[in-house]
Amino acid sequence: MTEFNAKEIVARYRSGKLSRRELGRLMGMLGIAGAGSAMMPSMTAAAEEQAMVFGWAGYDDENLWPTYVEKYGSLPRFTFWGDEEEGVTKLVTGFEPDIIFPCSYKIPKWYSTGRLASIDTSRLKNWNDILPSLRSMPGVEMGGNVVWVPVDWGLTSVVYRPDLAPEYVGNHSWEILWDEKYQGRVACFDSLVDCVTIAGTMAGLDNPFDYRSEADMEATRKRMQTLVPNLLYFSNDSTSLEQGIASGELVAATVWNESVTRLKAQGVNVEYMQPKEGGAQTWVCGLSMIADSKYEDQAYELIDAMLEPSSRAYEIREFGYGVSTQGGYDLVSVEELAELGMTKDPDHDLAQGTFQEEIQNEEGLQAMFDEVKAGM
Repeated sequence: MTEFNAKEIVARYRSGKLSRRELGRLMGMLGIAGAGSAMMPSMTAAAEEQAMVFGWAGYDDENLWPTYVEKYGSLPRFTFWGDEEEGVTKLVTGFEPDIIFPCSYKIPKWYSTGRLASIDTSRLKNWNDILPSLRSMPGVEMGGNVVWVPVDWGLTSVVYRPDLAPEYVGNHSWEILWDEKYQGRVACFDSLVDCVTIAGTMAGLDNPFDYRSEADMEATRKRMQTLVPNLLYFSNDSTSLEQGIASGELVAATVWNESVTRLKAQGVNVEYMQPKEGGAQTWVCGLSMIADSKYEDQAYELIDAMLEPSSRAYEIREFGYGVSTQGGYDLVSVEELAELGMTKDPDHDLAQGTFQEEIQNEEGLQAMFDEVKAGM
């Protein structure tokens, strides 16, 4: 792809037409890292002698790291992964960032690399502002040490058009994806954690992230075999999913809540489901330090900067995501939160869904998913 086309990709992200995760996937396909790219002037301003953040695209925003930028005059260096599997592989092969940005369901895999540092929470002035429910969640501590600091959270659920599917108003259910009335007018993420586990939920599994039982795998396979012919397509392109919903080509699709924020901003009549079968799926992402970083002090400063109340409030408003700190919520009005489908009580909001976990027998589940998509 030409540099001009790559610039167009970044422009689409900056204008809100592309999700941060989709940007990361496309940048990864291009082999583009954050630092040194002529397309990212905010990142090229970073001095060479600064820490490197390795993670999701879209966080190269000065408003997310306020105290760090104030002290050093620029952002740190950034490098993006397309997805976390790519990130883990790169770390295993010797890549040396200073901070990484993993999500909770992948922490065990990141920890297994042996590269995560123990974090001294006494060096984080904002540590105690993190919601106790998130500060104590699985993944924060591994091997008796804090290795991961939650910073934000979001949802995977179904966005739908109530004008096109009025029977689902007040009757939120994952079943809309299987509803034959809307065959060819629904879509799902091309993802284990954001689609196949939904089939596991609808198959009645006690834990839709555990596929070590042959019976659970087979029940999920059967659910997937009835889902595939009902879909218009699988996609990880948030822009395409949003455009399909906006045009009415799609009645419903699985999306992250940032897509709902963008659709509502465009004036599209949509609702975001809280499915009666376990609620939306909740993911939590955060920051970890890499052991033996030569920029250890900066790494601590970066974590603290992202935990600043102004940073967390900015992410709520601009990304539509929940955040890990009480201070972030304190700066956002009840009315603003309500518009985003949140309340002043983040623990109440978090309790409405199912936390995503590490998938057990991930390889077996991926093989099954590939077979079903191939018609087997």
